[in-house]
Amino acid sequence: MRKILIIVLIGILLIGSQSIIGAEKITRQTEKNIRDLEWTIMIYLNGDNALSVAQGVILEEIRQVGSTAELQLAVLIDQNQDDDTKLYYIIGTTLVQQSWPSESSMDDADTIKDFVLKVQSDYPANHYELIISSNKGSGWQGICWDDHGDGIMITMPELLDALNQITNNGADKLDILGIETCMTGNTEVAYQIRNCVDIFIAYPECGVIGDWPYSEAFNDLIATPAMTPSEYAIATVEYFVPKNYPQYDMITTMAATELSYLDELADQINDLAVEFMTNLDEYREQITSALESARIYALLWDIDYYIDFYNFLELLTINDPNVVDLKDNIMSIMDSAVIANKHLIDDPSHGLSIYFPRRSSDYNDSLRYDELPSPYEETLFAIDTQWDEFLKNYLGIIDNQAPEKPIVNGPEQGIPGTEYEYSVQTIDPEGQDLHYYIDWDDGTITGWIGSYASGEEVTFNHTYEKKGKYTIRVKARDEIYAESDWGKFDVTMPRSKTFETSRILLFGKISYLEKNQEGDFRFLPVKLLEYSKIENQGRTLKILDETYGEYPCCGYIQREYYKGIVTKNFIAVLWTF
Repeated sequence: MRKILIIVLIGILLIGSQSIIGAEKITRQTEKNIRDLEWTIMIYLNGDNALSVAQGVILEEIRQVGSTAELQLAVLIDQNQDDDTKLYYIIGTTLVQQSWPSESSMDDADTIKDFVLKVQSDYPANHYELIISSNKGSGWQGICWDDHGDGIMITMPELLDALNQITNNGADKLDILGIETCMTGNTEVAYQIRNCVDIFIAYPECGVIGDWPYSEAFNDLIATPAMTPSEYAIATVEYFVPKNYPQYDMITTMAATELSYLDELADQINDLAVEFMTNLDEYREQITSALESARIYALLWDIDYYIDFYNFLELLTINDPNVVDLKDNIMSIMDSAVIANKHLIDDPSHGLSIYFPRRSSDYNDSLRYDELPSPYEETLFAIDTQWDEFLKNYLGIIDNQAPEKPIVNGPEQGIPGTEYEYSVQTIDPEGQDLHYYIDWDDGTITGWIGSYASGEEVTFNHTYEKKGKYTIRVKARDEIYAESDWGKFDVTMPRSKTFETSRILLFGKISYLEKNQEGDFRFLPVKLLEYSKIENQGRTLKILDETYGEYPCCGYIQREYYKGIVTKNFIAVLWTF
């Protein structure tokens, strides 16, 4: 009894040194709490990045929900200070700190494995959910960005290895895996984890920190702990509120997928890929038309290679009976697999993206690093299907180089309603003839036009009817359909007072300023006035004095779209888009 009293007194002294949000609710515990549980939920909050404070806010939100006799919550959190990794078991609404290394690399799959195995050992339950939260997701390219970790995100092979160890190679599957980061609602990711997880919840699009409905979903489970995993997953998605962020080119969405359908889905996609390859010359135009019209995810990051696969199939006009049957089969399987899908009413998002690059230069192009840590061919989806072989054939990658990025020239300024001439030129490494595709950035495009000789300077005329800033984008395609990167050229038509656009005025104190080589920037607000006038959405005025995450939520404010002063702790900027 005396020994127990001493331990309690030491715990009380230690509480006084805590500085994490909800510190008055933190105690330490060294002994296991084993009891009969319906659910154990494990939350992996990676905040050793721009989400440091935001993850602390989420920790407090989870603490306020609390654990019950039938639901146990456990949180591993790492923020952006030294030696600040903490493992908490939530007892009632108290954070009980456990023994854990003082600094963990959250971009190491072994950290996930060790966390889950420890919690499962301490709190065995009938059902398990693991939620992984981080920034800078990249779909199949990786998850979990840690500014002070190993320097490489967790790749798909590494994630699978960790899940295999957690689940005894799939014998003891996790009921639910949720990944709160960009672009992970992806067919390749779902297929990678299918043997270790029953239900997968994720964002096909990018996400905004604070949108994952932790408290609503957990409170639902507390009220009805006998919910099945499917019922609970559906409820989680139903609480999600999709939003349109025009300043980020982002319309958020969330879905839950039963992974038992993924083997059948992959088989059908494999057969479709074979049909595409066998008849590529005949089908190319229809494939390209559907691809260019399909719902694109993650435009925020200036990429267009994640598309909504279901929407692509809806738009595919190939009438061959074999293709029609495969298309119908795939959509039917996806209708069954995606058990919950929350999106805006006019958003053709169906729950799972697929990797479909439009240019050979985008195949295995790394979104976060100079070199891709793990290529597409190392995903199980690419290994088990011929989708990657189809992509290489479609993109003309085999023994062929894409054309160089086009150079665009012409007047940089002009008067609305006046026709101007612009020139385009590039070369193809093999000397093949070229077609060009021009996006004038005013709602008009040329489609593919040509052909033209490699190296030939080609001129086009265009008239901008409204005042504003425009970025002309041009890409080239060779004879076997390998596409170049976009060539870009900025044009300014002087504004008038009546020109409708979207503006955000930012004025105040900031921290964590990050700039890239182009002068684009993002930051963490400290005390900041935000006045916004978003076209078709009205005006708002906010004081941002709590830092929930980087601003903008993802990506950067681009140099060509802002004017004003930017320092490491103060900004006064007008952002126009």
